[in-house]
Amino acid sequence: MKVSGIITAAGKGKRMKADMKKRGLKPRHKLLLKLNGGTVIEKTIVNVLSAGVDECIVVVGHQKDDIIPVISDLDVRIVENQDDLPLTGSLLNGVKNARGLFCLCVAGDQPTVTPRTYKKIIRAVGDDRVSILGRGSFGCLDNARGLGMPFAAPRKLLLKYLPLYSGNVNPLLWHILGDGIILYAIRPSDGIELINLNTFDDYLKIIRRN
Repeated sequence: MKVSGIITAAGKGKRMKADMKKRGLKPRHKLLLKLNGGTVIEKTIVNVLSAGVDECIVVVGHQKDDIIPVISDLDVRIVENQDDLPLTGSLLNGVKNARGLFCLCVAGDQPTVTPRTYKKIIRAVGDDRVSILGRGSFGCLDNARGLGMPFAAPRKLLLKYLPLYSGNVNPLLWHILGDGIILYAIRPSDGIELINLNTFDDYLKIIRRN
């Protein structure tokens, strides 16, 4: 089973920048915040690579000139958005460039999800099954409430559904579930894997654990 890791790193990170400015801090892109001697985006990439994917694609857009030099020495293939795209558009750009039959879809601001959890997500994906990091409910789900990345899905399924949406991935997950595709939730190894890196407090929680 050939798996392509796709990491979206094209967003503006406006909530984090606004929060930092409110605190009197110099606003920085959240993917470039320091973590474990590197940056948030580097940690996310290393975790995905350590999960044993066959390739790792990083989709860049906003502030790409700052992000690309930071990740260029890592074993990744960089795909650049030509326009200001929503999350689903960035993800579709990565999927179109992927070579694997399955795609592990990860947000660049998810440095706390461990290789072990990514491996579990990969093992659970199938031709008619999407596997995802669960939030409260696990196993086969009857709803997609509150769910997003990371998840793994067949590439052909993503090519079918992603063009239908412009925004985040949650409506897409509801759609595929409604079409009879299995949505299977994996239990996180640790609650910190569920942190969404949107505010400076989220960042502080992460660095206190690393």
